[in-house]
Amino acid sequence: MVISCMNGMQNPPIEDMPLKKLFHANYMMKMPFHLKLDTHDCIVECEELIRLVPGKRLVTLGTWNDKTVVAKLFYERRRAIRHAMRELAGIEILTVSGVPTPKLLYYGTAQKKRVHVLLFEYISESKSLETVWQEKKDLRDLALLMQAVTIELATQHVLGILQHDLHLKNFLLKENQIFTLDAGSIECSHTPLPKKTSLDHLGLFFSQLGVGTEELQQTLFEVYTKARGWLVKKADVAYLEAAIRKWNQRRFQQYESKLTRHCTAFARIAWPQVLIMYDRTYYLPEFKAFLANPENVFQQKNTVILKAGRTSTVAKVTLDNKNFVVKRYNIKNITHWLRRCFRPTRAFTSWRLSHLLRLFGIKTAKPVAFIEKRFLGLRHKSYFVMEYINGAHLGEYFQEEQLKDTHEAVALRIMTLFKNLAKLNMSHGDLKMTNILIENDSPILIDLDGMKEHCSKKETARAYKKEIKRFMQNWTTRPLIKKLFAKWT
Repeated sequence: MVISCMNGMQNPPIEDMPLKKLFHANYMMKMPFHLKLDTHDCIVECEELIRLVPGKRLVTLGTWNDKTVVAKLFYERRRAIRHAMRELAGIEILTVSGVPTPKLLYYGTAQKKRVHVLLFEYISESKSLETVWQEKKDLRDLALLMQAVTIELATQHVLGILQHDLHLKNFLLKENQIFTLDAGSIECSHTPLPKKTSLDHLGLFFSQLGVGTEELQQTLFEVYTKARGWLVKKADVAYLEAAIRKWNQRRFQQYESKLTRHCTAFARIAWPQVLIMYDRTYYLPEFKAFLANPENVFQQKNTVILKAGRTSTVAKVTLDNKNFVVKRYNIKNITHWLRRCFRPTRAFTSWRLSHLLRLFGIKTAKPVAFIEKRFLGLRHKSYFVMEYINGAHLGEYFQEEQLKDTHEAVALRIMTLFKNLAKLNMSHGDLKMTNILIENDSPILIDLDGMKEHCSKKETARAYKKEIKRFMQNWTTRPLIKKLFAKWT
């Protein structure tokens, strides 16, 4: 790609990427960079970071031979070639089977065969199924699309293809085409998958749709069984339901274990005086400085204090041109500290619960980081960082004199949110109107400090009744709005 000149001044030259820098790459890495290929007298210009697994692999959008490509770079010591060969084998399976997948344009090496390079065609104007799913307002809007994806999955099962690491982001959508990605997790038996294997894999797929999608799952199951030509028995339905429960539990256990350790998504900083967990995506210069000294942002001119209470202080801050909310959990006095120092901090609890909710499809502000200060090795002041939601709270959204046609649909979504929370055996604990924001006509739950996880269905049912009673108290002086919610209780 030719580097243009602006105002008579040339941009600085693009640097080559040495192996050492590549191995230690993080989300602050300098982009773009050049990678010279071993077998051809040409380079790949890597321009935009798509995905990074530190020390192992990197996926970028770039340019090669004047073509826009997606470059997958494998560079883990002693294992890079194994991962590259697995990817190549999966691509061959998909291609020979006629399953749509981005075309492999080049395979080779760089850095004296220590980096394995795969270049794929770039599918422009496309979205992953995960992105489309997260952007949905109503399940009915995606019914036909999900049926098409289910048929694609059934077709792969008939061909004997199994995606071991099945995710919604493994499907790329463009117009009426469904592309399958992540060939490295694919194997093929060349004969139709057995019924139990198929149902178990379908259970993994359904588990990622979250709570509140049971009716859609039933429809998709019928689509799948019709595509396979099965006669469904009660035992098949029971096996699928058990598989969904198994995968729900396993997915949360695996995800929860990542919330306090280094992994692809998160990084951990542990010193005697502080413990920090943060989302690697946000690790840019100003955010890095904030982690080192979180108190500074509360004194900055552009910081907006949203709440200044004794137990917590909440501020809207801007870091690296992104808006966040920082909630500082204060320690009022030594007695308060002694009561809190042996328990998990409220910042960690918010970090854990917000990830749990989002994993199962319940919208809450995206968690970004938590910080725990330590004193004599004991927990002290803590901070929870989340993305800022640019939405109105319920009291602002439901203006009685401005009741709109969309309000009834939003009211239904809010009551459905409460029911879905109960399906997870959880309750919010403080359903005042300011703790639910509306963004793009979708309800988003915030302030998880009072959230509880219940041990039994009976306890959950009791808490749910209490939650609804508290929520309806918000509308005592607004009978029209109260009536709107009452029809869905």
